[in-house]
Amino acid sequence: VDLHTHVARIPMPPPMSSERPAKKMKGAPVDWRDAKEARPEMEKYYAEFAKEFIEYVKETYEWPDVGNERLQKMLDYTVPGGKYNRGLLCIWTVIDTCKMKGIEFASVEKQSIVLAWCVEILQACFLVADDVMDSSVTRRGKPCWYKVPEVGLDAVNDALILESFLFFLIEKYFDGAQYVALMKLFHDVSLKTQMGQMLDTMSEKAKGKAGIFDTFNMKYYTRIITYKTAFYSFYLPAASALIACNLTSKDVLKACEDICVAMGVKFQIQDDFLDCYGDPAHIGKVGTDIFDHKCTWLLVTALSLMNADQRKTLEENYGMGIENKKAEQVIKGIYKDLNLEDVYEKQESESYAECEALIKKHQMLLPSETFVRLLKKIHKRSK
Repeated sequence: VDLHTHVARIPMPPPMSSERPAKKMKGAPVDWRDAKEARPEMEKYYAEFAKEFIEYVKETYEWPDVGNERLQKMLDYTVPGGKYNRGLLCIWTVIDTCKMKGIEFASVEKQSIVLAWCVEILQACFLVADDVMDSSVTRRGKPCWYKVPEVGLDAVNDALILESFLFFLIEKYFDGAQYVALMKLFHDVSLKTQMGQMLDTMSEKAKGKAGIFDTFNMKYYTRIITYKTAFYSFYLPAASALIACNLTSKDVLKACEDICVAMGVKFQIQDDFLDCYGDPAHIGKVGTDIFDHKCTWLLVTALSLMNADQRKTLEENYGMGIENKKAEQVIKGIYKDLNLEDVYEKQESESYAECEALIKKHQMLLPSETFVRLLKKIHKRSK
């Protein structure tokens, strides 16, 4: 499964004002809410953190220059270059939490940027490994790291180094209760994501297996997307931010998890719908879920509604590979007959109400502004 194209991408919150922003004065604080301004600032900090990590390896292990150069090349190729949506969500959540608690953002700004990069480094770790598993060719407009000459399957070890990089940063910039909470959080979310990825991969490779469509139900599907997507794309950035502001109680983190999982599930259902019904020119990709035998919201919903004849036809045509365009049209025809577009619109409204209710329920514990903004941005999205 391609985590770059199929995992929920955190959208940008709407601008705080419709007015044209004033020209930035030299030396003025970074406006982290302005994504265009924030992204290059993020990359400046990446260079600082990468240098610290490489210097640590060089001095601690008496590492040779050739090893340091290889490490620098790998980090520069795999870590920067994305949209930084997850990292920026972390920073935005810190800003809103500081506002809620009456804390000066400047006092935790550096820590929030460290954690933003920890989230992005974990993303890079997953992507490097995922590209090898999927035999992918390109990533972010250039050859996948394992496709670079002289890299190959060394990329597997590089993915492990990336994970060590993020834990190096946590150890360097945090201590005490924050350090313990962050280490537990990143280890826990990593394991959850890996387990979700395992289930998702199994569903793709199960074509032709007897009884496989009996296992594809809403409970199974929700488990996949909760663990594969919601925890690392939504919960990890937000929970990291709360810990940076010393909100580490179980009640707070559980409230954050409830909201983020609900929004992550909503987002992945949207991704599944857009893979089938979205305009490729608009969403930036050609849908492949039907070709790839993916366990999607559309599939499990259809399985719960169809009759025996439709079930037989679906089993004969689902997951037939990208060359079989006719089989894809047969599946889409079944979806149309079952009025899945109407069913989707109904769940869009219901999921919005569910998320809204959770935000309201926990508004005394969490910076509701963060989650309200995010919910409004993703609701009824078209790409």
